[in-house]
Amino acid sequence: MSEPNPLMHVSTTLSRGGAENHVAELVRHQRSRGAAVCVAFLRGSGTWTAELVRLGAEVHNLELKFYGDLAPLLKLRRLIKRKKPILLHAHMPPAELYSRLALLGIHRQSLPLVITKHNQEPFYPGPFHALMGRIVARRASAIIAISEAVRRYMTSPSPALPAAQIETIHYGIDAKPFQDVSDAAAIALRREWNVPDRALLIGFVGRFVPQKSLDTLLTGFALFKASGGDNARLALVGTGPLEEMLRRQAEELGIAGDIVWPGFRENIPFIMRAFDIFVLPSTYEGLGLVLLEAMAAGRPVVASRASAIPEVVADQVTGILVPVGNHDELARAFAKLSDPALRSSFGEAGRERVMEKFTLEEMHRRTDALYSRMQRDPSEQS
Repeated sequence: MSEPNPLMHVSTTLSRGGAENHVAELVRHQRSRGAAVCVAFLRGSGTWTAELVRLGAEVHNLELKFYGDLAPLLKLRRLIKRKKPILLHAHMPPAELYSRLALLGIHRQSLPLVITKHNQEPFYPGPFHALMGRIVARRASAIIAISEAVRRYMTSPSPALPAAQIETIHYGIDAKPFQDVSDAAAIALRREWNVPDRALLIGFVGRFVPQKSLDTLLTGFALFKASGGDNARLALVGTGPLEEMLRRQAEELGIAGDIVWPGFRENIPFIMRAFDIFVLPSTYEGLGLVLLEAMAAGRPVVASRASAIPEVVADQVTGILVPVGNHDELARAFAKLSDPALRSSFGEAGRERVMEKFTLEEMHRRTDALYSRMQRDPSEQS
């Protein structure tokens, strides 16, 4: 008996991140429905590999050494020829480009290409990026934008992708793991971090990169401390190239002793439940999966009024939105959310919003429907 024709995902990496987590959720769902699934990735350690293999997916490391490396392209083309997938789904621009090149000579009716745009960024930081993005997108049968903000960006004069080709499908999340964390477990984590029981713990989870505007957060937190937030602590969960600079800034602001640096963590439901307030002061976000995680845990959010964030956080209902880069407004938002009753109200509204608008079931339903429109009988493939 010949093996079934699979769905194939091609991702730039399989590390921990919003796009990669999304790929894993799609594979989990597709395998649960009995679909054969093959996943190829270009570079990195493949953090998700073991989980995807456990789910029954094939995983192939294309072993990209540098952008422009032809060996991964040849590997991917051979993989496509051998597996004869019924649909190829590319995630993130490098994977989009390698997928497009691997499909040269293979008509879209023989193998549909779906692209998911996970962020509102140029195709690459260089000349002719818009043209390159359009050339790659021209082969796609459909493009998924993870938010209306990403869709607006993709249809703007640059990169000017055709609006009729793009469908918005928000990320979804399973809220249950966040709701199952006990208060005792959250308290235990706070004590592990030496956070006093009565302290107001403000938390961030993510990469320490310029996009997240963590310098603004540190300044805003320092202002809040100086204006009456004496019992507040700040937890910066993650790692990244700006960590040393941020630690120096904390020292200069006199708040180093009030900051917890737990490093990279995977137990996100426990972490979110340990926070009193979640903060994300980013300059832009494709959607902000971490916002859904905080809201699923019933935590109020303070975030910048940037790109897709207002699609997720309802201002003055599930959290407080502030202008990008405005540390004074951050400090005022922290002061307002010092009120436990308001935190509880916003947190409960956030949990309800996730359950109503950002479920895995809705994400899968809409993705499945799009796949069905794109596919044809695999027996007709050449």
